Amino acid sequence: MKKDRLSFLRSLMPNMSYYFILLVVLNTMLFITRPDYAYVGIALSLILVVYTVYHVLALRNKWRAFTDHLETDILEGSQAALVHMPLPLLMTDVSGKILWHNSKFKKMMDLEASVLDQSIQQVLYNWDWNKVTQPDVQFFPQTVQDKAYSVFKTISEHEDQKAYTFYWFDETPLFSLQQTYDAETPIMVYIQVDNFNETISGAKEGSSPFIISEINSLLKSWADNHYGILHRIDDDEFVMLIQKQYLDQMEQAKFAVLDEIRQISVGNKNPITLSIGISRDGDTLPDRELSSRQALELALGRGGDQAVIRKAGNYEFFGGRSKNVERINRVRSRIVAQGLATLIRESDNVYIMGHRFPDLDSFAATIGVFRCVQNLERSAQIILREVTEPIEEIYQSLSNDIDYEFVRPNEYRNRISQDDLLIIVDTHRPSFTEDPEIISKFTKRVIIDHHRRGTEIVEDVSLMYLEPYASSTAEMVTEILQYITERPMIEAEEANALLAGIVLDTKNFVFNTGVRTFDAASFLRRNGADPQRVREVFKDGLEESIIKSTVLTNANEILPGIVLSVNETPISNIKKLISQGADELIDIKGIHTSFVIGKEMDGEIFVSARSTGQVNVHVILEKLGGGGHLETAGGQFKDHTIEQVQEMLVEQINLYMEEQ
Repeated sequence: MKKDRLSFLRSLMPNMSYYFILLVVLNTMLFITRPDYAYVGIALSLILVVYTVYHVLALRNKWRAFTDHLETDILEGSQAALVHMPLPLLMTDVSGKILWHNSKFKKMMDLEASVLDQSIQQVLYNWDWNKVTQPDVQFFPQTVQDKAYSVFKTISEHEDQKAYTFYWFDETPLFSLQQTYDAETPIMVYIQVDNFNETISGAKEGSSPFIISEINSLLKSWADNHYGILHRIDDDEFVMLIQKQYLDQMEQAKFAVLDEIRQISVGNKNPITLSIGISRDGDTLPDRELSSRQALELALGRGGDQAVIRKAGNYEFFGGRSKNVERINRVRSRIVAQGLATLIRESDNVYIMGHRFPDLDSFAATIGVFRCVQNLERSAQIILREVTEPIEEIYQSLSNDIDYEFVRPNEYRNRISQDDLLIIVDTHRPSFTEDPEIISKFTKRVIIDHHRRGTEIVEDVSLMYLEPYASSTAEMVTEILQYITERPMIEAEEANALLAGIVLDTKNFVFNTGVRTFDAASFLRRNGADPQRVREVFKDGLEESIIKSTVLTNANEILPGIVLSVNETPISNIKKLISQGADELIDIKGIHTSFVIGKEMDGEIFVSARSTGQVNVHVILEKLGGGGHLETAGGQFKDHTIEQVQEMLVEQINLYMEEQ
């Protein structure tokens, strides 16, 4: 500062060198021309020099005094401005030690004593010091004492020492306005009554109007309680408009309306359930409306009796804990068969694919679809990566037939054209298929699956037939086979395969078995299926029987009625063995739910779960990336240890039971 001031003074002082040179020249000329006057000139010159120097020094002192006073005034003014600034102010060093703060900051933080020389994180516990001091961070939000602030950061340097100054702007009114705007955002809620036609047609005579009235009254009351507007689109479909703040209340209540509507009993034989689709995503109301419809489709695809909310690109699920009610009407399967027949006829080649590590249901479904294509006089190929132990016997009996063509993923990729059709069975998740990478190469895709729909699904399909009410995909394909042509033809060994698929997923017609399941089995029996032949397929060798006994030995009751068996030794074909082990565990008296964990030879971990209906194992396994049905579910895990999978599974079981 002093250097700058002296430099400034020098720039204001007259340049005296010119005057001194001029005096020297004049006095020299006097010595030459008039020596007698030279002494007088020298004397006058000295007087002039002394006078000039005196006044320059006086001027310099006055200027110095002025600048010192000005500097003091500026410093005092700056300090006063900082002290009396209406904003909370905080100064720290680069390590976060508090150097100074004004009274507004002390009042804002409700401090009783000074916090000078303390660390900022002792005062503001939730501050991430490394984050707020990043060079690109200038403004950042901060909440203090239920007030919202926007903090502005500056950096100053003094004698090579850096300091941060934080200015706190109270944004509470704006934040409150934003919260109000967000809370009042309109939300579309789509509601559909599950199996409405079956419920009405199966109700007691004369009770239908009362059932409809009870449904309408309950939904109207639910809407009124949340200040919503309810509009009926159809007999079984409604749309409700509510504010976002009331959706929060619905979530907190875990959509109690799902339980309340099941209590309706005015002549209906089966409980009434709802499917609800809602979306928080979308900048505009049309965007949220479309997304809500998609959420409703997902709820229906998962078997109904649940609410699905799209939030930040993901989905949250509420409900979905009740057992699916069978659909007696076969209209949908007939329509699907007609649509599938049209797609097959319009295609040059048809490729059929199940899920990885195919079981009998997946493999039988591919065989059944293959027969559908053959009946329409089109060529088909079955994509099969490897022949697993569960399907080996059926595969060997069919592979000798010249009609069948099994291909591995790398054998057909270069032959695919735009006119080819891909049919995926027994899964709707791309990552679970035999060849996930090939799906995008097909422009025409079909999905046939009986699992509850998950968030991962094959996109842009020409035909999707998801039927979580069905016992198995083999049952669904058997129904399609009956309607795809007027005179369906099927070989005896194909009928055996389809019947084996049904027997596998129903556990000998015990789980998920309805009237249509027996109808499908009856059709297969009439067309050559042999129950004794199917029984032979399910027989185990001695080694497998010993392994299954180990599964039973390792079982422990982790909660009343719930057992968990963990098998750490890697075993080939572990998926089949733990599935059978889970089946046998719930046959034990007092056990209603079983979970079995096992490891394949390649290190992949599998989980199989079974329930008699008291626990929805699908909901539990879905949280871990698996899925299935209320009574049967499974999951598979890569890059996890047995201990990690066990810990995650037990945690989800406990969370589920706490929610109950």
